[in-house]
Amino acid sequence: MHRTGGIWLAAILAVILIGFLGYRVTNYVIKGPNQQYYQRTKADRRGKIDRSIYSQSELRQLTVLTHGNRYSGNTSLDTAATQHVYQLNGHNLPNIVGADGILKLYSKSTFMTPAMVRDAAEYWNKLAGKQIVVIVNKQYQSDEVIHDGQHNQHVLGGQTYNGQGIKFYPANWQISHLSAKNQQNWKEAALIHEIGHALGIPHLGGGPLGSNAANAGIAITDFMGPWAVGGTHTPAQNEYGVRSTAVDAAALALAGASWQKPRRLASWVLTSPTRAVTYNHGRITSTIP
Repeated sequence: MHRTGGIWLAAILAVILIGFLGYRVTNYVIKGPNQQYYQRTKADRRGKIDRSIYSQSELRQLTVLTHGNRYSGNTSLDTAATQHVYQLNGHNLPNIVGADGILKLYSKSTFMTPAMVRDAAEYWNKLAGKQIVVIVNKQYQSDEVIHDGQHNQHVLGGQTYNGQGIKFYPANWQISHLSAKNQQNWKEAALIHEIGHALGIPHLGGGPLGSNAANAGIAITDFMGPWAVGGTHTPAQNEYGVRSTAVDAAALALAGASWQKPRRLASWVLTSPTRAVTYNHGRITSTIP
């Protein structure tokens, strides 16, 4: 009886141990290595440009494009060609792209429809000329989660690097006066924009922080700048959808060269800077070869 009792005790302890290990493994898989619910992949901040991706002359050409003008581009990105670092005002730019060179997203948002999320991924893939964004079916498969938040001052949405993923604030959007097309295009522009931040692209509205246009209250055509539509002073071009610019494409090219798995992206912009991808009311068109 004593030996039998010992066997039973050992069996019970084994079950408890297996249960505990199962919980730890499940917790790791669902929440991820950094134990964050909306961001399973840690932000990468290496900031180093892989010099095997582009030649020095190509890097100079890309930074000329991203330098932009008073209300377009980002002068901080000049250091990609001069110091071979990818930084914003002296600080390494983060991204959420995993070691496979692909940003995997899962959406829990009801504000951004599944079709809009799929279109945003397709938009970036066409701009890159390669698959760099995919939408996964399970949260544990993702690098980051798109979801909705509560009222947060006047913020429409945001990409965070603290585990909270890409978040939108539906209550802050006051666009009911716009046409259905313009409402959808503005929302899509915001979604494309925030995914761009996850890819490592900063604001492209002019100056060292890319914030000149936003500070001046000016909307521009670069979707990585303050994009808007339907207003008295918004760009007429935005009435025809979200059209990428050479600045957007060149910034993607520089970002990809700094990832954990550096990739040559959007290199077409070096020879065909007027090419573009356009999203307009659920339809994507591209002139990129």
